[in-house]
Amino acid sequence: MKKNVILVVLSMILALALGEFVLRLARVDRVKFQEKPRTSWVNVPENVWVEHHPVLGWYSQKNKTAILESQNFPTVEVHTNSAGFRGTREYAIEKPKGVIRIATLGDSFVFGFGVQDDETFPALLETSNKTREVLNLGVPGYGMDQIYLSYREIARKYHPEIVLIGIFPEDFWRCTRSFADSGHVKPYFSLSSKGKLVLHNVPVPPPFSLNANQFPPLLEQSLAQELLEKSVFYRLAKKPVLKLAKNMRLIDPNNSEEWLIGRAILKELIREVRRDGATPVLVLMSPQDWAKTTRKTSLERSIIRFADREKVGLINLKPAFNGAVAQDGLEAYYIRQDWHWTARGHQLTARMVEEYFDQKGA
Repeated sequence: MKKNVILVVLSMILALALGEFVLRLARVDRVKFQEKPRTSWVNVPENVWVEHHPVLGWYSQKNKTAILESQNFPTVEVHTNSAGFRGTREYAIEKPKGVIRIATLGDSFVFGFGVQDDETFPALLETSNKTREVLNLGVPGYGMDQIYLSYREIARKYHPEIVLIGIFPEDFWRCTRSFADSGHVKPYFSLSSKGKLVLHNVPVPPPFSLNANQFPPLLEQSLAQELLEKSVFYRLAKKPVLKLAKNMRLIDPNNSEEWLIGRAILKELIREVRRDGATPVLVLMSPQDWAKTTRKTSLERSIIRFADREKVGLINLKPAFNGAVAQDGLEAYYIRQDWHWTARGHQLTARMVEEYFDQKGA
């Protein structure tokens, strides 16, 4: 019996070694893993109002008026103020007395892609209470890394008392890139083996200056991991196996590189907001596919656990959008064939944030 077990183990080792030899002989590693330089770029709508930024990668131009046209929604006039915030209202660095100042951070959902300045949920929160100033620092295409850096570089200078951190699921994936498909180079973080964030690409090179290594290594590896990564067989098998496991819900996003690095960035952002004397609140934004089902995704569960562990406020918009979409239909709240929020989507978001403030006495 013992000899049979040894024979089976040796046979498996021999088969794996033979497979590795064949793959290397066929030069699969060069074909499969050598990244081809980019030869074309995606022209994104926000190019008409963003510009290169040495720390953030890109940021809204100051005092800009731009026209956003699409067959999916009425023509939108985009305005930014002298600080690059969405809208025309100006804000002094020093907060006026008797005013509660709120900074909203995030991507195009916070910015309000596809709706007018006064229809965005930050604008609605401001107009509903005259004692509030709500700064809209949302920028289309931002990942969690740029959201964190936008607080560090800009928002904290305005001394907000509350910081709403808009989280869209794709924000975690975006922070694994060194440049966007639009050609804009961006900052990114890696995570050391000791759990420390290391910033790269700052100062950020100009657009179109990088065209390879879009997804650089982000997690410092142990010696065993480094040895495994040298195996062509391991690298070929790893991605499909992990993808299958995620699809079958056998593993949690906590195991994915994008969640590990995104979680570390989010944790650091929360720490800095608190150190500055402000209150961080996570706003988990619901994409249209989440709005169509009441089932919790593994990422949603991970963020809920994270918020509980970090003792940070969380406004989970998914249940509200589930109910609204079930009653009124998807296109009442999401722009058809675009899937950003409509004006009604922003109204629903503002209402949920107001309810949270009422509960917390904010």
